[in-house]
Amino acid sequence: MSSPPTPTLPVWGARFARLVQESFDFLGSQSDRSNEHLVVRAIPRSDGRHRVVYRYGVLGELLPFDVIEDFRDILARGRSVLDIAMFDAVTRQASPPLTARQERSTYFPIAATEADWNSLAGQPYMKALTADQLKNLEKLQPFVTGSGTLSEFAKVHNDDKHQAPLRLAVVPDAEFVMIFDHLFPPPASAGECWVDWVAPLAPVENGKDFVEYRSTEVIAGAAVEDVPVALAVEVSSGWRDVQHFLWEVLEFISRATAVLHDGDMKLADALRDYFAFRRDELEAFRKMLVEHDAASEAQWLTSRGGSAVPHDVDGIHLHPMATRPGVPVHSFAATVDWPALLSGDDLPPSSAKLVPWLQVERSNRLD
Repeated sequence: MSSPPTPTLPVWGARFARLVQESFDFLGSQSDRSNEHLVVRAIPRSDGRHRVVYRYGVLGELLPFDVIEDFRDILARGRSVLDIAMFDAVTRQASPPLTARQERSTYFPIAATEADWNSLAGQPYMKALTADQLKNLEKLQPFVTGSGTLSEFAKVHNDDKHQAPLRLAVVPDAEFVMIFDHLFPPPASAGECWVDWVAPLAPVENGKDFVEYRSTEVIAGAAVEDVPVALAVEVSSGWRDVQHFLWEVLEFISRATAVLHDGDMKLADALRDYFAFRRDELEAFRKMLVEHDAASEAQWLTSRGGSAVPHDVDGIHLHPMATRPGVPVHSFAATVDWPALLSGDDLPPSSAKLVPWLQVERSNRLD
């Protein structure tokens, strides 16, 4: 009995597989780097009896240059996959064949508005596509989906290629906000209180003020707080979380190339399900951490086993990707006397209970 024929890999297939794995490896390595080699704390100083201002305290390198270039290469590879898939489709299907000039003008269209799409759809190379291909590509466009990610992807890559290098930064993580565990009295029992973030909230910078806490009660003590952080890319509207940005770009590329190739959405659906699983996992952790939600804690602990995560699709291994489960304990930070970094007008910790993270780190210190 003969074995079934091996599916023919499209001309862009190997590059796309590399793109997916490279993106997963990049996100995993950035999570590892942040967890193992970077500590960001909020260092308090008193500003009267009812107000505490926090500034960043940074230990470790915020953003090695290689990270920017690695991310730039991922975006360039993604754009290349889209353009090659379009070129492959239209040159196979065009009748009569495209002229050399038309071939040189062929690229994958990303339209922010319906007018942009109508203009692009009228190009000679686009007329080589079938009606179904055109309809399905239109459904993926930003002006239809309402997602700005693809327009941001196109602009960031194009500007990086022609104008100036893209900008990455470490920013406070919008998904895991500061909890202010080390205030006395704690916010939960402090009467009326307010948290005011500097607006617009800029990237992390050592020694820079970024948030203040105010209370109607007299603030008797404050200590260093954890600051959850994330890697972000600068887009037109501000700073965009790199992890979610890449997830959306990968799913888009998988769907767009499938439309241009054979219409099989198996890989695209697997990526969609995988990223949905990770988003749910992050949300469960956030609720467990911030809202002390028991159901979310159970969901988080169950998800750590990864039993519901797809792993292999068409030879691409979707290994469990490191996400951002809060701020870990760093053994190398245990030797840092953070309170000694505070200036003279800072509030001293009123008791050991206000600095449990220091005790935890010292107990895990590597001798």
